[in-house]
This record gives sequence, structure tokens and C-alpha cells, in this order.
Amino acid sequence: MAIVPRDVKRSLNSQLPREVGRRFESITRGEFEKIKAKMILNFESHSITREIEAGVNASNTSGTLGGYGNLFSFIGFPSGHDPIEPIRERLYATTIRKIRFSNGVMEFVTTEPTREELFSMSKFSDFRDEFVGSRSWIDGIETGISGLGSYLYEASRSIAKSRSGKAIQLKGGKKSESAFGKSTTGGAIQLQRSRYKRVSYMSGILREFRESVFRLRKVTIK
Repeated sequence: MAIVPRDVKRSLNSQLPREVGRRFESITRGEFEKIKAKMILNFESHSITREIEAGVNASNTSGTLGGYGNLFSFIGFPSGHDPIEPIRERLYATTIRKIRFSNGVMEFVTTEPTREELFSMSKFSDFRDEFVGSRSWIDGIETGISGLGSYLYEASRSIAKSRSGKAIQLKGGKKSESAFGKSTTGGAIQLQRSRYKRVSYMSGILREFRESVFRLRKVTIK
């Protein structure tokens, strides 16, 4: 039987943890990419994302406006504006960074956006001239946006002074919609539809992502 020299044994033993660490890191990164892909899929398939991306001619498939008009024109995005792309780019930029591998556990951090970061990327003031403070339209989607009672959407023609081209907020409320003629779709709004319906959006998507990352942190090699 061949005898392995002590210095060779020490070298082999010192290399083993590194090899295990590399293997575990590869597995961890692979699982993280699956979690990230699920987060992006949840974002892309969400009714809010789809409706806003469909633009000023979209239907209110999210149900937030009682089926009347659409979020793009209700929020007041200017025609041609793409509010979704910056959020998408930030989600794709999410990465995992290795910290260290010790005692069978891989310690790491992830760089998904925070709630505050997303809010700073989605301020009403970025596309509205009038004073609206520092509020975020993403926050508004989830906590409520006022003004549905004065929101007039015209599907068949453009409206003067409208940012989106298809909608406007009437100072006199829905009663003044008659000034636009009987053909306006505003005539379909009833009093029970004048309240915005809140919907979970980015907070729910990020919560699911972080819960999955938390479970990933619990994986160990024994």
C-alpha cells in the first residue's frame, strides 16, 4: 500500500473545503437565478404592468377603475412615455453577491430594489407639471389614487390639454362631462364606480422574492 506523505494529506484536506464551497456557490447561484426569473415573470404578467404597458388605448383589465378607461391615462402619463421600462431594468439588475462559505453555509447578499428606491423611480412629479409632492404612482396603485370621480376618458378622439391625449380631470366633476357631448364614454360612469380599487403590486412581488431568498439561506451542506 502506498503511503501518502503528510504534507500531501494537508494539501488535499485544505483543498476540499474550497471545492465544496465552489460547488455550493454554483448551486446557490443557480437557485437564485430561478427565484429572480420568477420575480420578473410575476412583474411582467401582473395586470398592472400589462395595462400600463398597453398605453392610452388599453382596457382597465386590472379592475382598479371599475372597468372604465385605463391606468395610463388616469395616472396621467404623457403620450409616448414608458413608465414600466425603468422598473423592469432595475429588476433585471438584481444580483447575488457571495460573502463567504463557512461550516457548510453560504452567506450572501442580494441587490433587489427596496421599496424606497422604487418609489423614487416612479414619482408623479417626473411627468406632471403641477405640484404633486413626492408621491409615487407605484405607491398610489397599492394605497389608492384620488380623482376617479372627475376622470373623463374619451376612447374615440383626442382631448385638448390632455397629457395622455385621451383623458382629462374635470374640475366640475363628472357632472360637467356633458360639455364634451353625448358620445363621451364618461356617461357610463356611475357613482358606485367613483372609488379607486387598491391592488397589491410591487410590494407583493418583492415580498415573494425575499421569502424565497430567505428559504435559500437556510440550505446547508452537512
